[in-house]
Amino acid sequence: MSSTVTVACGAGFAGDRMEPAVDFATAEGIDAIVLECLAERTMIAGLLEREKNPSLGYDARLRPRLSPILPLTFPRRRAVITNLGSANPSAAAAEVARLAGEMGLAGLRVAAVLGDDIVDRESHVEWQDDSVLEDGGRWLGVHAYLGVDPIAEAIRQGADVVITGRTTDSSLFAAPVVAAFGEGALAGALTVGHLLECSGQLTGGNVADSRESGLTAAEYADLGFPWARVSADGSAEFGVLDGKPARLDPLGATLQLFYEVHDPHAYLTPDAILDFTGIAFDPLAPNRIRMSGARSSGIPERLKAVGFRQAPGCIADLEISYAGHGCRERVLIAAETMRIRLEAIPGVSRFNLDFVGINSVLGLGVDIPWEGSEVRLHVGAVCDSDATARSVEDEIYALTLSGPAGGCGIRSERRAHLSVESGLIARDQVTTSLGWYTA
Repeated sequence: MSSTVTVACGAGFAGDRMEPAVDFATAEGIDAIVLECLAERTMIAGLLEREKNPSLGYDARLRPRLSPILPLTFPRRRAVITNLGSANPSAAAAEVARLAGEMGLAGLRVAAVLGDDIVDRESHVEWQDDSVLEDGGRWLGVHAYLGVDPIAEAIRQGADVVITGRTTDSSLFAAPVVAAFGEGALAGALTVGHLLECSGQLTGGNVADSRESGLTAAEYADLGFPWARVSADGSAEFGVLDGKPARLDPLGATLQLFYEVHDPHAYLTPDAILDFTGIAFDPLAPNRIRMSGARSSGIPERLKAVGFRQAPGCIADLEISYAGHGCRERVLIAAETMRIRLEAIPGVSRFNLDFVGINSVLGLGVDIPWEGSEVRLHVGAVCDSDATARSVEDEIYALTLSGPAGGCGIRSERRAHLSVESGLIARDQVTTSLGWYTA
């Protein structure tokens, strides 16, 4: 058995670039490629698709992502692990087996990780905000965050592709390491997964350092994605493929380490409570660093659950632009006009008005000087019905004839009133299994 396992990040979100996974599929020394493509927003899309067609519900990019790489990874016995299964991992696994058969990859084995769907046990979930149960809505789906064990077991049993639904992102990357080295590498493997899971965010994306000029547009356009070579003790070396532009250094790694982390002493995963406070990053060479110091203690008593709920009514989301001389004064009048009109519409329970480029991100309480020659008014309204939302929509168009001069570039959208709810569920309420499909 090799003394290390090398895991590469081929994607860090649903719409990530396709080329890095193809590059990793033929690169020397890669043991597994992970496509981390699932988030709450994409899972809602999957649940809505599954509701219309029970054979769907997986990510629509499943075939486009896997078609270029399976003919390259299968002959090399290089595992592909992905959460593209979204709301229907078994259907996704069957689709991958069909795809492999069409491509002449006879014998390719696909494992579906099952058990995250707990909608039939929703009453056992302790919701963070249980008032949602009184909104008159319905659950589209309820899912538990699964951990590393079923994915690692699939790899031990020889899966060429592992398809999951809702798992922790880090478990996808940790699984090949745990499959090879066991629980002794778990803390390090999960920490590695946490660092790899956002692809280019570890290698120079989304980083600003006033002391340096940063990457160029051409470098961002071809940014190298990270790989990690993990040892049995959980320490790891990180890098990018030779010749790829990147900025992989201790600063960026430290920022990613604390990304979406509330308590560095106790980062909860289904498999372990991680302590990041002893992590050290040491530079080895340009775009090459070493990580050490991962540790953990115990496991959480309960698993995180996430619920997707559709409330009655819908949301109207609208925008209109004003430009040129006096645009500030005109857009303020437009906003006040909308406020007066919306307050008079029965069935609008709440609404917000903000100005894109001024306070849409930082909020109404932030004092930012107005500059420039154009501004865009954004309106969002929660409505009790589609008919009410249409009335709100009509009001943004009415501004073009019965409002301040120069309103243009209108965008209007009516959509379902969806929410994502967090909760906890006892471990004994969640059971996992594997479904197998062969090309």
